[in-house]
Amino acid sequence: MKVGVHIEVEARQVPPGEEREFLRAHAARACGLREEEVLAVEIHRRSLDARQKPRVKILYSLAVEVRPGAVPRRAVEPAPREAVYPEPRNLSGLQGPLVVGTGPAGLFGALVLAMAGCHPVVVERGRDVTRRERDIRHFFQSRCLNPESNLLFGEGGAGTWSDGKLFTRVRDPRARFVLETFVAAGAPPEILYYAHPHVGSDLLPGVVAAIRNRILQLGGTFLWDTRVEAVEGEERFQRLKLQDGTALEGPAALVACGHSARDLIQQMAGKVQVAMKGFQLGCRIEHPQAFVNQTQFGMEHPWPALGPAEYLFSRHDDARGPGATTFCMCPGGEIIPATCTEGTLCTNGMSNSTRNGPFANSAIISTLPENTFPSPREAFLFLHDLERRAFTMGEKPYCAPAQTACAFLQGESKPLPKESSYRLGLTPARLDALLPPPVRDALQLALREFHRKAPGFLHQGTLVGVETRVSSPVRFLRNPNTLQTSMEGLYVAGEGGGMAGGIVSAAIDGMKMAEKILGMP
Repeated sequence: MKVGVHIEVEARQVPPGEEREFLRAHAARACGLREEEVLAVEIHRRSLDARQKPRVKILYSLAVEVRPGAVPRRAVEPAPREAVYPEPRNLSGLQGPLVVGTGPAGLFGALVLAMAGCHPVVVERGRDVTRRERDIRHFFQSRCLNPESNLLFGEGGAGTWSDGKLFTRVRDPRARFVLETFVAAGAPPEILYYAHPHVGSDLLPGVVAAIRNRILQLGGTFLWDTRVEAVEGEERFQRLKLQDGTALEGPAALVACGHSARDLIQQMAGKVQVAMKGFQLGCRIEHPQAFVNQTQFGMEHPWPALGPAEYLFSRHDDARGPGATTFCMCPGGEIIPATCTEGTLCTNGMSNSTRNGPFANSAIISTLPENTFPSPREAFLFLHDLERRAFTMGEKPYCAPAQTACAFLQGESKPLPKESSYRLGLTPARLDALLPPPVRDALQLALREFHRKAPGFLHQGTLVGVETRVSSPVRFLRNPNTLQTSMEGLYVAGEGGGMAGGIVSAAIDGMKMAEKILGMP
């Protein structure tokens, strides 16, 4: 028999490496049983309560397996059940559908198609993770960028080197399948129950490669170094035109190119119906991790069970101006140059599985409304120009312009901290003059408010680069029943489609597209 139990314990009590045995004793007491009457404990949810710093508590939801014949002497509830993703079926009979992109939307769309036995052909402009890692390492050593294999393009997409944060607000039974697939591919099992799970950019390449190998075993095909120039067809999809002048034909195409594939997005936007949407813009902000730990947990060096502290701050729109929020927070991580075009610079954040670096970073962003630009072309030209100007501010190629948070408020360029996680160096610059005024004003208001919530946020913070690739300014319109674009047989998924905002939500979106290609309800 399994029963559900909720317990809370102080983090300092949880012994490192012995969490499950520790919970077994607590679960027995919660059920009114002897410890030997509890056969096993399965964690379904783990979150933190830091309202009474530094007495930070860990909250657990458990499924407790009780020995046959043992009767709990305290009130319990049925053990929680997780939804099971049904086995995909190829009801349409299609074979050889095309999938563009190996980010989460493309990878999980291809996996569902392969599981149904329809042998997808996956096209990726970048390289497999092994060669991609070499290209990224060479970039950091030489400052020479490979435009097709970098921190944005290649197997796994941009998320592979953004530490694999798997938190989502999307409530969909497919989310569990996504997490279970990651675990089966080598991700830590804790991602199944942590409130804010992540994998780490040191582990993600192996995880992504394992998912790719599963697709290969199921009959899928991967084409690397294969850039799609155009989607061709009128009322119905016909083929993909490739950079080398050849074409790939297929019965349907799932395009999950990511929103950094701006040329392809603009080409498709000229063929099918799209709408402009609001999109986010801002900077990275970096703090010492010890400061974040003190602010969030009340201690610079957290108990081992806690790990490094995170934060999520937001300021809502009001009469003073638009709101802003932090996003993609990387405790113990580093800021990286996430760019795919020579002579331009955009920042992002990443961290390894241990998150044990001395710095924390996060995007701090505001939303430009949907009517800011009349077309995708104008929006992307604006973003490209911003990235180009950020690049020219650096003293060396891909050196990032930076400004202390206090100087950002005062409109000045002041000396920067001596150390930063950004490997290619920082240059003092006027980011407040680089950002468009509505975004600058929103960030200035937000910084003051975040400083009130976390005293020191201003004085210890440094803004680095520009964050221009948070979301797409374009949304591809879909038939609400078939999820196709206005071109029959063409499905556009994930962040490049303007329909997702993270790894899990993009993976779910790719799965939904695959299900429709298969003819599933």
